[in-house]
Amino acid sequence: MRQIVIIVFLTITIAHSNVFGQYQVMFSDNYPPYNYFNENRELVGFNIDILVAINDLYESDIIINGDNWEMINKALDRGDIQAIGGDHYPGSPDKNYIYTRSAINTSHCFLYNTNHFSKFSIEVLRSTHKPLVAMWQNDVLIHYVLSINPSAQFVFINDYEQLIKALDRDDVTCVFAQRVGSMYYADKLGKDYIRPLEHRILERNMGFKVANASPELASILNNGLEVILANGEYQRIYDKWITEYNKDPNDWHNYLKYILITGILIAGLILLLLIANWILQAKVRSKTKDLQQQLELNSQIMTELEKQKIKAEESDKMKSAFLANMSHEIRTPMNGILGFADLLKSADYSSEKQATFIGIIQQSGNRMLGTINNIIDVSKLESGLEKTQITEVNIKSIMTELMNFFSPEAFRKGLKLTLKEGISTLPQSFYTDEYKLNSILTNLIKNALKFTKAGLVEIKYSIEDTMAEFWITDTGIGIPQSKLASVFDQFVQADFSHSNGFEGSGLGLSISQGYVKLLNGEIRLESEQNKGSTFYVRIPNNLSKIISSIENEQSSVSNQPILTKYKIIIAEDDETSFYFLKEVLKDIADDIIHAKDGIEAVEMAKKHSDTDIILMDIKMPKLNGFEATKQIRSFNTKVFIIAQTAYAQDSYKAKVSEAGCDAYISKPIDKQKLLDIISKC
Repeated sequence: MRQIVIIVFLTITIAHSNVFGQYQVMFSDNYPPYNYFNENRELVGFNIDILVAINDLYESDIIINGDNWEMINKALDRGDIQAIGGDHYPGSPDKNYIYTRSAINTSHCFLYNTNHFSKFSIEVLRSTHKPLVAMWQNDVLIHYVLSINPSAQFVFINDYEQLIKALDRDDVTCVFAQRVGSMYYADKLGKDYIRPLEHRILERNMGFKVANASPELASILNNGLEVILANGEYQRIYDKWITEYNKDPNDWHNYLKYILITGILIAGLILLLLIANWILQAKVRSKTKDLQQQLELNSQIMTELEKQKIKAEESDKMKSAFLANMSHEIRTPMNGILGFADLLKSADYSSEKQATFIGIIQQSGNRMLGTINNIIDVSKLESGLEKTQITEVNIKSIMTELMNFFSPEAFRKGLKLTLKEGISTLPQSFYTDEYKLNSILTNLIKNALKFTKAGLVEIKYSIEDTMAEFWITDTGIGIPQSKLASVFDQFVQADFSHSNGFEGSGLGLSISQGYVKLLNGEIRLESEQNKGSTFYVRIPNNLSKIISSIENEQSSVSNQPILTKYKIIIAEDDETSFYFLKEVLKDIADDIIHAKDGIEAVEMAKKHSDTDIILMDIKMPKLNGFEATKQIRSFNTKVFIIAQTAYAQDSYKAKVSEAGCDAYISKPIDKQKLLDIISKC
């Protein structure tokens, strides 16, 4: 009876309207399964079939086309077409258009990968730390996810296919998107392991948006929707396009449908109760499992936090010990420098006493300089600024020099210091960073002498074509087994319990290990408390990393005597440093000119074109040494320029060479080294 009434009403409506006029309705061409172009470029989908059914019902002349969403909306605004299909209704009245009754309801949901989650729920999303959610960039969607978990992070994708593929990523927790469209692409891509949650949100109605100028078309669409809903055509279209992608994984209404078919009401009610009970138990088990997972996760987090707390406390203790040790290692030599300098000023002493005081001041200065160099070396290693300078080295010569250098110290302590060369078969030159190799061996030998009260220190080495090996063995106090694993750590070494009574920053072994790693080598330790220690070092022959540097050029110093009567410009903004350099150079200089900044250095060089030597400080006001050197080289290519700076990084050595300097010397300046460099000019 209801169908008859609707058909009669429809007939009357048609009789009073221009239904035989031609209408154009357009759909978005990329919104499957609602409306889209298939592989044959045919416009198909749920909304298309709905309109075709209405069109067939009325035998009206409705032209159906498709284009991108922006273009079809512009066409409607211009009046080129009369309606748009598959439009989501706005949340407020729109006076510019007529909206038909809803053709279908859409919603959003969370989708997950069952290969990553055996069971996924809103609670899992809520309890995950910084979950990564893939979705469209939409403020409403973002706000909803953040309301569940404020720590959520997002990856924004504007393509359904890529959105579904994102679920294969290990770091993506879930996808938040339109349910039916997402499941369509999951099926299309053959990803049957992707599941939606039952939880549906942001439900919206979809229907036809009709121009105000075509109210008769709106009437046709509304009445036609009523008819196909009544005659079953709508359900057929829905089952064809939507049902497969809109299933709930655990929809208990599926069971209820079969119960109703049986017609046995009592049995159906009992079965329904059993099913409901089963679902409740499943949910309780699921909730319990989720809570257990949360408890386990919280337990793991608490355990990790406890570990981090202990680690932080240990680190704080290590840093405190390190700072205390550094304060001691800087203040102690400063006490010697300032104290004996004050004594030299306050009273007249014999020449022997003065020489003793000066020796103590020099010794304290060298000790403080060594501490500062160690701090700088550690800082450069930790920041990754330290680089290798590979050159050809003479290992036998290095070992002989180290032996000669440490022999007096060993003699003063009454220790026997020996050097042994093992089997050496070196058919070609050996290439490594000479400075770092020297520093590694110096630190190890110095430690051996420091911690050995009686007995011997033995240095042994062997050289092969691919590597060089070194052994430094002592009969000293040794290292407890409990500290062997951390002996190369900076802050652990700063612990006074092991080094009590021995001066030093405690950074030598850490620096040595860092240099060994830079050279792709190996360092090991064997030790027994109260019996001694052996350090083993292996350094590869780096034939493939040969480079040159300004410092290497400096090492090749001629033995020619230094001439006198040089005209020298000292570019130095520090008065104390200038006074020191002036005293060092007074015996070989005919004229010394002081430039207090970079601009003045350039002006002095122009004014005194017969200048022989320029000592160029790199860090100066107004114009730095790099720029000043470049400007001087533009009009004077013969003057001998020596860069002098407190910076000792390899990058500065390369920069001063590029700027045009002939040589390089680092502060604090060694008098003999400076004179050796000058002898080259």
